Amino acid sequence: SRSGPDRGSRSGARGQQENVPSHLLLDHENQQVFELLGRKCTTLATSVAQLYQALPPNSQVWGKQGCGVLCLVKDNPRRSYFIRLFNLKERRLTWELELSSQLVYSAITPYFHTFPGDECQAGLNFVDEAEARDFYALVEEKIQKRQQRMEKRQLPPPPPPVNEAPSLSPAGPSKQPNSPSGSLNLVTMDIQNPDITSSRYRGLPVPTASEKKKGKKKISKADIGAPSGFKHVTHVGWDPNTGFDVNNLDPDLKTLFSQAGISEAQLTDAETSKLIYDFIEGQGGLEAVKEELRRQGEFSP
Repeated sequence: SRSGPDRGSRSGARGQQENVPSHLLLDHENQQVFELLGRKCTTLATSVAQLYQALPPNSQVWGKQGCGVLCLVKDNPRRSYFIRLFNLKERRLTWELELSSQLVYSAITPYFHTFPGDECQAGLNFVDEAEARDFYALVEEKIQKRQQRMEKRQLPPPPPPVNEAPSLSPAGPSKQPNSPSGSLNLVTMDIQNPDITSSRYRGLPVPTASEKKKGKKKISKADIGAPSGFKHVTHVGWDPNTGFDVNNLDPDLKTLFSQAGISEAQLTDAETSKLIYDFIEGQGGLEAVKEELRRQGEFSP
């Protein structure tokens, strides 16, 4: 039988976290995944996905590296969180990435997530959009908590008592994020996953050469964009440290920002630009936004 639709972190007896199954897998398949996790490790989100990487020298082209069961793992012995991909057929871990406070994890479409890996840009192509959404939310939550802990460590010490000389702090007060003066009013677009289905990957083996020749539709550049250069800069021209590159901004995006009343100062502010970038990614990414702008232009009076 299949596991129920319950998703998200769950607590068992004595407040201990329980492994969260994927509703795409049979009960015994979920159990096999749990056994592969290792000692004192818990999966907070489980799904089925393909791993894509933009390996050098073709760093502008996505290449499929395999598929399997994807888990967001709380690794207690290592005191950290990891995204891990397991091959059920071979019963082994095939790939992992540790979550850091600097990780830029983006949902380019409802089913395709991208981020800088250890060696190159990487992407995850999910079977199920609901599980992809839950996975994204949990990853973002863990990254934000890590960022908050780091910010607390960098806060200046309390002022010294009277008659004592003040000590210098290496870190200044944390900057408060600014909010954009304008808001982007766009209609979201439905983009379906053309590449994988749960039935096709029953048992989750890596596709054979003969299966690859059956003419299935590949992920298109229009759907997910080309992999960005390995500089933590995304395909919309945004950098987490410097904001948007206003000198090389996409013309359609520049028009959109102008109509929304967003200034260059806001686009280059790290905190404000992240809010804008997150909104664009939430609409399905740059290509989806541009397509919606074209549609609105065609039907405008």
